[in-house]
Amino acid sequence: MRKHIGQALRILTKVFTDGTYSNMAFYGENVSDMATRLVYGVLEENVKIDYILARLLEKKPKNSIYYLLKIGVYALCNLTDVPKFAIVSECVEVCKAIGKGGASGFVNAVLKKVADGKYSLPSENDENYLSVTYSKPQWFIDKMVAQYGKDVTLSTLQEPVRDSEHIRVNSRLATCQDVEFLLKKSKTPYEKSEVGGYIVRATDAVGRMFDKGLVTYQSPSSMLAVIALGANDGETLLDVCSAPGGKAVYMSEICPHSHITSCDIHEHRVALIQKYKNRMHVPNVKAIKADGTVFEEHMCERFDGVLVDAPCSCFGTYKKHPDVFLTRTDESEEDISKTQFAIISNVAKYVKNGGEMVYSTCTLFKEENEDIVHKFLESEIGKEFSLEKICGLKDVDGGKYVDNDGMIQILPHAEYDGFFIAKFRRAK
Repeated sequence: MRKHIGQALRILTKVFTDGTYSNMAFYGENVSDMATRLVYGVLEENVKIDYILARLLEKKPKNSIYYLLKIGVYALCNLTDVPKFAIVSECVEVCKAIGKGGASGFVNAVLKKVADGKYSLPSENDENYLSVTYSKPQWFIDKMVAQYGKDVTLSTLQEPVRDSEHIRVNSRLATCQDVEFLLKKSKTPYEKSEVGGYIVRATDAVGRMFDKGLVTYQSPSSMLAVIALGANDGETLLDVCSAPGGKAVYMSEICPHSHITSCDIHEHRVALIQKYKNRMHVPNVKAIKADGTVFEEHMCERFDGVLVDAPCSCFGTYKKHPDVFLTRTDESEEDISKTQFAIISNVAKYVKNGGEMVYSTCTLFKEENEDIVHKFLESEIGKEFSLEKICGLKDVDGGKYVDNDGMIQILPHAEYDGFFIAKFRRAK
């Protein structure tokens, strides 16, 4: 257990102190499954853990000790298969191992209180009950309730955290039968998804299929944005803010004879697109460096279909990326929304007369979604566009989405990230 706690502490220090995204913090680290569980457990229950510790501490200790306490609290509250005394003891030993032996008595005393249940959580009548119970920032709860109502907010919060991945079959290299055969051969459990892929655990067998380009990891919500565009094979298509390239590559499979331009603002992100399309053996996607906010004359009115998957706060992905609340706040939305509007207003000029454009985000709030759509439609270029009813989307998992005048807001559930999709058509 000591080793696992030490590994988790090293990763969480990168996340909390350096601001490293959790998935990036694992790069180059040989980390056990238990350490991974501890890291993501702490991130998922961060608000609740802070609440518990705030009631046990007179003064918040320095970073490494506080992160160690976080790990201890999570383990004591969730690891029912490990004796509580062992968790406390091992946290104390890790404290000594990192050169903080002087704080070992303090760590021992705090965690023993947690082990003995000497803390309280808010009651249902308390204002912060939902925030602490479901471990989400209070501002996030308030915004969810304001936009969706308490019942929808509660049902969304109660959706379980996913421990599986969604894979899509690369039809250029494999069939569904091929993939199912390999999954069965490796004894990897799987379920078919509503969008034609598979829900699996990220096993070594799945990893080998990924490396060969037979499958790729892709959220069903991300796939729905491409489906919503409704592009026809042979059309000229554009995917903006495209990295790492999943939507462009999926677009290419639906439209194998189309010319698809995939662009991103940073050179290293363009390289990711190139790597993605090479792994998937995609010949009809061209990756280029381009700033979505800067007008390119040679792209003006050139494309039949344009997908704008705009940079956003990413709050719709919190079940998969719980550290999103560490890097984003409600205050960050204002700056993001300015960029979103600048991108859609510029990229709209690239759509042919009669062509279509989809605007999508993986977030939940109207400031980045509906408000951007309405602001765009009221702009000079936006007056040339009309909001289109999105067709072809299935009733996602019992209808867990909001249809607002044709704009689709998918709420986080099952295997779906929270996602917003709106579709426009330029007048002929």
